[in-house]
Amino acid sequence: MNSYLLIGLESLIDHIGCIRDTGIAYWKKTNKKMQLGDIVYLFISDKIHNRVMYRLKVVETDSERADKKYWRGKYQHDNCCFKLENIAGVYHGKGLDHDDLEQHGISRYVQYKKLSKEQADWLASHFE
Repeated sequence: MNSYLLIGLESLIDHIGCIRDTGIAYWKKTNKKMQLGDIVYLFISDKIHNRVMYRLKVVETDSERADKKYWRGKYQHDNCCFKLENIAGVYHGKGLDHDDLEQHGISRYVQYKKLSKEQADWLASHFE
């Protein structure tokens, strides 16, 4: 099992609302190598939050996107995307922002990153 960091741009999709209402987030595959059972930490990027807020698990790798009502930009249907299930409470702390991530070797400019064991363990400790 691997762990990854993804950045969710709230200006494009209401990730917070979608996860709150459905417990699920959908993610376009492009070049991502995630597999069933992998853990995904979702950094919410907007004017209010700008921190990792969710711990998700890859539950499907060929899912049909079902989050149209949460799109703020032009909806892009996808028949083969990742389905990510929320598996922990929402992180509402003051940490896990860009500065904290950089202190643990995670660039503030990364959109998708496979995490080292140490990075994954550090993030997991905030969701237990």
